[in-house]
Parts: sequence; C-alpha cells; structure tokens
Amino acid sequence: MKKGLIAILMAFASITAFAQRQDSNMTVEQRAENQTKRLTESLQLTADQQKQVYALNLDRAKKMEEMRNSQTQDREAMRASMQTFNTELGKVLTPEQQEKYKALQEERRNRGGGGRGN
Repeated sequence: MKKGLIAILMAFASITAFAQRQDSNMTVEQRAENQTKRLTESLQLTADQQKQVYALNLDRAKKMEEMRNSQTQDREAMRASMQTFNTELGKVLTPEQQEKYKALQEERRNRGGGGRGN
C-alpha cells in the first residue's frame, strides 16, 4: 500500500512538474480536480476535506496559471505559492494524513521530482 501511495504522489508530482506542457489544454478547474483526486486517493480524504482541498488546488492553479502566462516567470513566487498551499493543506489534513503527505513529498524529493532550480 505504501508503494501505491508513493506511485500516486509521483504521478501528482509529474503532472505538477510538467503542467505547462502536459495539461496545457486543461482548464484550471480540471487541473484542480485532477490534483484533488490524486490527494483523495493517496490520503483517503473525507468529502468535507475534498471540498476544502479542491478550493486550495483551484486557488493555487489560478495563481500558477497567472505566473506561467506572465513574461517573467518568478520561481520564488511559485515556490511561495507552493509553500502557502502546503501550509493551508496542513490545516485541512488530520495529523496522520499530514505525516503521509510529508512522507510522500520527501520520497518525491529523494527521487528528483522536486527541489530543482538555480
């Protein structure tokens, strides 16, 4: 089960990492739905949590879309947006779900799915 959760997060990370290319035809709402679905599957979110996580994903997707469409893609602003998302997500998740999410993030980083940059 643990490997399955990691696989789901890796898929989530892949979509996030290559969002500009892979889901350029998707609306921000569709991106938010896909990301919420992946988190729901990996963290077993309740219906109430799903609504809250969708709202967070939608807000983040809109901000990321704006940043991608701007002439200067500010990586620091993108990182800050992700940090804000993680902080707000932590308020929605149970302590057990927070631990799972942190473990999945760490696994993604260890596999080179994040932390790239300057």
